[in-house]
Amino acid sequence: MASTQPQMYGQPSSDPAAELQRQMATAAAQQAAQQGAQVASQKAKHGFYEIKAYIQENPGSVKVMCFLVGLTLLVFSILGVINPFAVFGTPKEYLANVYNIIFSVIICICEGKEDWMRSCGDLQGKLFQRCFFLATQTGRALFYFYVGSMTILLLPSGFIWTLIYIILGSCLCLLSLLMLFFAHCGRCRSNYGQMGGSSGQL
Repeated sequence: MASTQPQMYGQPSSDPAAELQRQMATAAAQQAAQQGAQVASQKAKHGFYEIKAYIQENPGSVKVMCFLVGLTLLVFSILGVINPFAVFGTPKEYLANVYNIIFSVIICICEGKEDWMRSCGDLQGKLFQRCFFLATQTGRALFYFYVGSMTILLLPSGFIWTLIYIILGSCLCLLSLLMLFFAHCGRCRSNYGQMGGSSGQL
């Protein structure tokens, strides 16, 4: 009688064709994942560059004024929250100062130097990506006008503090109107640019 060899179970099959197919499928999946990541990265960069190209800059003097007013508002809003001089007494006034802290930081980011913002994690680019209306002069102007009018109406107790808040709010409102003027008056805007170019050549 012919002896039958025992059949072994549990051993992996050594089919070279199946192994080759598995390797090819794994390589194809990895390549597809890499290509997808590259495409997504390129689209994100392309979208960022489009937004950056569309950003409407204010004239240099207006940018400086907006930044300084925003920075000053930030300082006084922090003092208003701490309230060392007891000039704010209602929860509404505290909340308004908290909002002003956030708004003044946004103003400083919008009008700050691009090099500074890049060194801080590109805050300006990220802000303009998520809040695109701030990348336009009209959007920023309307935002500044809202913050300025809210600051004027805060009216803390004490003549000096009231005067400070009225001045800060009025400056923001005037700067916002000036931004709208430059944004929608093309002739004046071009003349301003020519004046800036000629002054730079002197």
